[in-house]
Amino acid sequence: MKKVITQIYGIRTVEDAVGVVALGADHIGVSYGKTKGTPGQLSCEEAKEIFDKVQSHAVRVGLTVSEDIDVITRDLLLTMPQVLHLSGDIEGITPEEVAVLRGRFPGLKIMQAIPVLQGVPKEEQKAFEYIKLYEGVSDFFLIDTKAKGALDIGATGLTHDWEIDRELVNSTKVPCIIAGGLDAANVTAAVETARPYGADSFSLTNLKVPGRKGIKDMNKVKAFIEAVRKARI
Repeated sequence: MKKVITQIYGIRTVEDAVGVVALGADHIGVSYGKTKGTPGQLSCEEAKEIFDKVQSHAVRVGLTVSEDIDVITRDLLLTMPQVLHLSGDIEGITPEEVAVLRGRFPGLKIMQAIPVLQGVPKEEQKAFEYIKLYEGVSDFFLIDTKAKGALDIGATGLTHDWEIDRELVNSTKVPCIIAGGLDAANVTAAVETARPYGADSFSLTNLKVPGRKGIKDMNKVKAFIEAVRKARI
């Protein structure tokens, strides 16, 4: 039975980062940068402080929704995650531009978000085209739900068809992490269906406390990680 890694997103404080790593998270995800994007997005300096505190304990993933590779470059120089998660409009950065980023930062890994539309049949999904276009410049794919009308990918709390995920996973040699409305109640089934490299949670492992900077619910994170480990693949 292979290990399925866990990726916990929405880290906004050092305390949350240390807490989810202690629970066994393999990747921690931070949204950062000067381009306004996801809710709770941090400055580059705040993200770097978090990454510095968990050196060697978890893979440090930094999310950007920017589509300007020079802006992304500037933010990377300030922050330097191990993995750059590109989660803006996938058609806003070409594979050739991603290759330029890789050339600027030879040790950096790239995680390209792949959008799957909720309630749309497989035949109408562009995700399969995107996989083929970007697999030559990606170290990971993050398969996530894209909300109708949105440009960026993910942070919806919405699920999509896991059978589509399975076909995407099987269509590429790039390791795929599945996301989109996953929590302890459904992630075991999602993993057993899609058979991915990893599983990601953001929205459904958050605390619902207005005004609180640290948002991860450690009980939900613990339950999510345990549910991933229960999957038989």
